[in-house]
Amino acid sequence: MFLSKVLRNTRCFLQTSRTLSTSSPKAAAQQNETGTSPNGFCFALSETQKEIQDLARKFSREEILPVAAEYDKTGEFPWPLVKKAWSLGLVTNVIPTEYGGLGHNVFDDCLIVEETSYACSGINIAIYSSKLGVSN
Repeated sequence: MFLSKVLRNTRCFLQTSRTLSTSSPKAAAQQNETGTSPNGFCFALSETQKEIQDLARKFSREEILPVAAEYDKTGEFPWPLVKKAWSLGLVTNVIPTEYGGLGHNVFDDCLIVEETSYACSGINIAIYSSKLGVSN
């Protein structure tokens, strides 16, 4: 009963509202196939970001996913995976270049964390919790 009432109210809300934007509905609808919109925002990934995402996806599927269940069973810390992620630059990506990192931004880091979390969120935390002291 409650769920149907919520869904019915949501449906009415969605029919009467539009996506928030700084431009008119007509201008907001004129987004072209390249992903750019009249107000200048583009949410398409750059080539570098696609490479970062592909690297993290490959690492997740080839390195983390096959051993995730075993680490869950044993409770052992995944040192080999941490070292491999470090050597690939997946851990040092947000560290500024003058301190030996890659100097990427937080969004690039989110791409990496999203891909590695797909394989195992526990191993993801083990690998990336060492970055908690890093600030951009």
